[in-house]
Amino acid sequence: MMTLSDTLARLRPRKKQEDNESGSDAPENELQRTLSTSSYMQRRRNIYVNMDLPPHEYDEHGERIERHFVSNRIRTAKYTPLTFVPKNLFEQFRGVANLFFLFVVILQCIPIFGVTEPAVSALPLIAILVITAIKDAIEDWKRNQSDQRVNHAKTRVMHNWRNVNTPIETQGSWHYWHLFLGLLATLAGMENKYAHGYRMAVLARKNDAKKANAPIQHPPHQDASTSQPVNAQGQIQQRVPSMSTASTSTANDTQERFSQPSRSNSLLKTMRHRSDTIRSLSSIFRPVKREPYRPGAIPHSVLYRTTTNDTMATTGGASTHQQAILPHNGTQTSLVPPMHTEDTSLFGGRRPSTLHPVQTTCSINPSSCGARWKDIQWQDLHVGDYVHIRNDEPAPADIVILATSENDSICYIETQNLDGETNLKVRQGLPGTADMQSVHDCEQASFYIECEPPHVNLYQFNGVLRWTIDAKETNTMRSGVSHEKADAINYNNILLRGSVLRNTDWVIGIVVYTGNDTKIMLNTGQTPSKRSKMAKKTNPHVIANFVILAVITIVSSVLDSVYFYGGGSSRYFDFGIEGTSASYSGFLTFWVTLILYQNIVPISLYISVEIVKTFAAYFIYADIDMYHEETDSYCIPKTWNISDDLGQIEYVFSDKTGTLTQNVMEYKKCTINGVSYGLGKTEAQLGAAKRVDTKMVDEKRDVLDVQDHETGVRVHTLADHEEITHPHHDNHDDGDDDDADTDDTTTKHNSMGTDGGKTAAAATTAANGMAGDGRSNDGDSDDRSSKTDDSDDDELALPRKDMMAKQAALFKNRFASSKPTFVDPRLFEDLGLKDAHANAIQHFFVSLALCHSVIAERADDDSDLINYRSQSPDEAALVATARDLGFVFLGKQGQVAHAEIMGEKKSFDVLNVLEFNSTRKRMSVIIKPHDSDRIVLLCKGADSVIYERLCDDFGPQRDLEASQARLREETATHLEQYANEGLRTLCLSYRFISMDEYMPWQRRYTDAASSIINREERVDAACEEIEQNMLLMGGTAIEDRLQEGVPETIAELAKSGIKLWVLTGDKTETAINIGFACNLLTTDMDLIVLKATSRDDTFSQITAALERTDHAVEKSEKDDDKKESNFALVIDGTTLKYALEPATREQLLSLGMRCKSVICCRVSPKQKAQVVALVKKGLKVMTLAIGDGANDVSMIQEANVGIGISGLEGRQAVMASDYAIAQFRFLRKLLLVHGRWSYLRIAETIMGFFFKNIVWTFVLFWYQIFCQFNGTMMFDYALVTLYNLVFTSVPIIFLGIWDQDLSSRISLRYPELYRMGLRDDKFKTWRFWLTCFDAIFQSVVCFFFPYMMLVAGNPDTSGHDGNGVYEIGTIISSVTVCVANIFVVFSLYSYTWIQAVVISLSILVYYAFIAIYAQFNTFLFAGQIRLFGNGTYWLVIILTVTAAFLPRVAAKYYLHQYYPYDNDIIREKELVLKKRRSSTARHSDSHLADYNINDIKLEERRPSTKHV
Repeated sequence: MMTLSDTLARLRPRKKQEDNESGSDAPENELQRTLSTSSYMQRRRNIYVNMDLPPHEYDEHGERIERHFVSNRIRTAKYTPLTFVPKNLFEQFRGVANLFFLFVVILQCIPIFGVTEPAVSALPLIAILVITAIKDAIEDWKRNQSDQRVNHAKTRVMHNWRNVNTPIETQGSWHYWHLFLGLLATLAGMENKYAHGYRMAVLARKNDAKKANAPIQHPPHQDASTSQPVNAQGQIQQRVPSMSTASTSTANDTQERFSQPSRSNSLLKTMRHRSDTIRSLSSIFRPVKREPYRPGAIPHSVLYRTTTNDTMATTGGASTHQQAILPHNGTQTSLVPPMHTEDTSLFGGRRPSTLHPVQTTCSINPSSCGARWKDIQWQDLHVGDYVHIRNDEPAPADIVILATSENDSICYIETQNLDGETNLKVRQGLPGTADMQSVHDCEQASFYIECEPPHVNLYQFNGVLRWTIDAKETNTMRSGVSHEKADAINYNNILLRGSVLRNTDWVIGIVVYTGNDTKIMLNTGQTPSKRSKMAKKTNPHVIANFVILAVITIVSSVLDSVYFYGGGSSRYFDFGIEGTSASYSGFLTFWVTLILYQNIVPISLYISVEIVKTFAAYFIYADIDMYHEETDSYCIPKTWNISDDLGQIEYVFSDKTGTLTQNVMEYKKCTINGVSYGLGKTEAQLGAAKRVDTKMVDEKRDVLDVQDHETGVRVHTLADHEEITHPHHDNHDDGDDDDADTDDTTTKHNSMGTDGGKTAAAATTAANGMAGDGRSNDGDSDDRSSKTDDSDDDELALPRKDMMAKQAALFKNRFASSKPTFVDPRLFEDLGLKDAHANAIQHFFVSLALCHSVIAERADDDSDLINYRSQSPDEAALVATARDLGFVFLGKQGQVAHAEIMGEKKSFDVLNVLEFNSTRKRMSVIIKPHDSDRIVLLCKGADSVIYERLCDDFGPQRDLEASQARLREETATHLEQYANEGLRTLCLSYRFISMDEYMPWQRRYTDAASSIINREERVDAACEEIEQNMLLMGGTAIEDRLQEGVPETIAELAKSGIKLWVLTGDKTETAINIGFACNLLTTDMDLIVLKATSRDDTFSQITAALERTDHAVEKSEKDDDKKESNFALVIDGTTLKYALEPATREQLLSLGMRCKSVICCRVSPKQKAQVVALVKKGLKVMTLAIGDGANDVSMIQEANVGIGISGLEGRQAVMASDYAIAQFRFLRKLLLVHGRWSYLRIAETIMGFFFKNIVWTFVLFWYQIFCQFNGTMMFDYALVTLYNLVFTSVPIIFLGIWDQDLSSRISLRYPELYRMGLRDDKFKTWRFWLTCFDAIFQSVVCFFFPYMMLVAGNPDTSGHDGNGVYEIGTIISSVTVCVANIFVVFSLYSYTWIQAVVISLSILVYYAFIAIYAQFNTFLFAGQIRLFGNGTYWLVIILTVTAAFLPRVAAKYYLHQYYPYDNDIIREKELVLKKRRSSTARHSDSHLADYNINDIKLEERRPSTKHV
């Protein structure tokens, strides 16, 4: 037979062949027969452990095929020491402005252009580049520090052990060159084989240095004659040769090993002994007894390679049938009774180490062991390494779980770093590796893992762990027979990088993905790059400045050519500098004036705006009103450059569950065997009552039944609960009379029970003030109550007490909570009858207690407090309610679930768990009670899914068929009513499975779970086979209550002009009633509901809806009705699918525009993103998406602004968002206050920058009239350089940071103020051109006023000339600096001491610079400080500044009086209200309060033509 070593010998060079002649005898096709031919799986990853590599890992020359796995070192930083300078410069010079100024600096270095100090001319550009680089460096340094903390974190791997997946580094002739290339690659942040080799060499050098510096470890005192170790008691210890040849470990290393408990000697028979033990040596002298070959005789473990006599003796008693149903994955268990102790240790429980129970080298002298656990840094971890993780330690890479410290090889993890969920999750070790407990077990195990290539799906993993049973077995009659065993690896067998081990002592795993291949790194890709709307609109303005620059430079060059041959003596004094021809002179003048007018392009605009937005982000983060104390969460800006977009949002797209609601589920009602149970009202019922304007009559023993005819919601008031009588249920499966009784009972139990009734006023108060005001601590003058309505709890107090008393009369439930959410005393009345209906109730709640994946947490076994933790809040609520009602899930031990059913403890074998996913929309468990031989399938899921899988062939069981038909109809009616009440519903069903049916299905399911290709599809198909012909039990109804302040927030957003669209997966009826409860839908809205089943039906319904809205608009215009039409659109997922097609998408968009609110029901994550894209691109408006779950990520990334709520569904939405908040109500202040402030501040900042640059540039342009446009400067060039950088930038930046038109309190009081951003009042194009014209006018005043007043000469007592070029230039420059800074004064809304100090200092800095600079006596600039000592100068500057600002002040006054902005109106109103203090003033205040901003037609207030 051709062996693997023979095959490798043929492929390898001769020297390698000689070294491997003693290799393994495994067949050549041992691994190749499992290879896949699909292109995807050809990229699969194979990881080998303690085995020779198969032939396909070598090329035709016998060399190892290069398989470079990425390093575990991560780098999220943008720069490295080698790339920072070039990469940062490249990033900065991608901006047109920076590129332009670089070009200008290069021009100034050419002497012919006459710049005397080119180095000074480069200062502004250098300053901008340096400031930006420092900012980028600080940000990247923080990211790098974070990377270093992660990369240098410690983990434990197996040391002195060969990882065959890592190639051996050889030192060839190019070794040092490769190390040099690796160093460069590391500095450049590249990941390749050279960087990998360099890091391996550095690591090896560190290890050598540690070994050299380590203290010598002296062995224990030995007897010289025997050379045997002597222990502390003086007894000679037996020395056994060590298997490892590596160096000995230190004393500290010995403390890192597992401490193994002593085990019974009988367990020795169940182990495969290592070849270096005494027991294995003694087995040489035993006679070999050849037994018949049995494939099942070898235990399902990688530690058992052959069928030794001991294992044959142990396993011989297990029948083939028993072994066929032994545990094979984490969701299966044995159907047979427990085996003997030895068998249990093999097949069901934990086996001790294969080494420590016997006296071996490591048990006698641990310091002589080579293999050991050693701490290394995360970045030094490699694919294929063994990893040992201890409790509360994070996983350093993606790891397959081999074994854990728990008996059933499970572990508990927390995935908060991955998805934000803090609840514990269960992960399962592989059955074939569950016995591995020590480093020596890891040495002994030989297997390989075949898995899929890395991908981004966090919730999917397909792989197989395979190992081969040795063919060299000689203890059986069929020696030489080899076969392969396998364990399927799925998502539940994986520890993802970032997950933290909890409540588990240790886990041993094997690394499969490292570094950037791990799922968390693949999911941390860059979110789409977003630029604010104002940043995009600024670019055309910058281009306009370039156009103005081009115009004035061309004009200057043309006029210079015209004046070239003009009269005068200038040609005699230019010494040929201007050329010999007019055209050449004009050419030179073009470039000279380009340098001269360069400041018209605002070089500091971009960096200044970034500074302003950075402070805005900080203020948002520091706002205490948006701090959530319960979760210790702030509002976290993750994208800093779009804060002004928060002030221009027109459409908000919101998820419902966890965003509008709390995602804290409360079990409210249920229907069991056709009878509805549960008292209390829901928020949706209050919303329905509000809609129909129900008046609840407070009359004892009266029941008022009001129905909302559009949604079918029924609102009831039950006066006296105690006097209601209920019919007796003898048998609900027989007779029409019983059916009638059931119907009557059902009707009564659908009523909303209240104790003592409730007045209409109280109902209205509860509906209006349900969740509090939701406003920030600034408060306002509203008198609305902010406290939560707790009337429901008061009403249910007596029924709850009655229910608990009736429960105590039946049995004792020590685990019940003090305040269960489900209340109905009649449940225990019916349960106490002990009839068929009582059995149905018991089976129903047993199903709730067992059909789940929750984790039960108890302080100890005697504790009465049980907490349930689950990935789904719904599931935890179901199990908690079952606990409160006496059906207590105590927990699981292995695959045995323990429960206390009505005071009696019971156990169930959990054979399979068919997990929930978005495709199946259901979950099932297959159990076998210990007190019964029947196998039962319990299933819960969406009603549509369950009903499709109910039994429809009952054979001769006519009674069962009739009862099931009745039950389906009644349950469907109840579930529909629950949905109308805003509750989330689930159906429960069951079926019995025979052993003959289960065993073949179990094999098919195991094969599907073991497949590596299309595993999900095959598993789903197998689940579909067994989840058929089920019997219906009933349904549950859970309420997800609204978050605090949601109704108020939605109402305020609607007033501000923002349209809210809710995109949810709930049913239409549930969404409608939640819409009314949260003020999304109001009683005056005309509701349009679209429910279609086909493409044609969708088209017809949308067309009809458009005609309906058109008709309403025409009618209102005909009747001269000024009231706007109020429409609300509700559309389900199927209709939306067809409506988003190209043929109807425009019609859908048109219909949505005509509606004030839109609710999309039953939508998928993809549809959410499509709806956002439809509105954003179709209407060209600003959109905001807010959600809290992973299904909201695509919507959040599609919107202009994405907001993630850090709720209970995880932090994936937060990680993909631009802003993270804890509650939906914080959206109110984020938009109406911070968003509006940012919009106004950024708009004024940008306009201020354009103004000051145009003023300065045109002052230089006007001087060219007096120097024949030859580009002469009237200022010293230092002033040109520092004008933007020092003299004028700081005040305008402080305006953008601190200015406020109104306080946050007043801004929240008048949400209509937000419409200024929606209309873009402050950043219209005409306002930019008006600013430009104003700047040009003021530049005329700044130049010609001083010129005309001082042209005749400035009187100076010292006799100095005062009208020279640089003297006049200095005066004009000072006037221009003052005008640019005083412009900020006229742009401010609030005048504070900070603004006064900054503006004053900015002007004083100019004078200080002149005073200092004038002391350096240069040829052109000296003594200018004397100009400021003359009174004439100060008179000139006062007159000039006054004349410059007169038109602006007059225009602002006119617009303020006749075309005021919204904030101008409110500022004046609040100013008047503030000054009225007396009682007369209070009367005037109430009269003035009637003047509301709503009375003004905001959209028609200020036509742009009148402004111009």
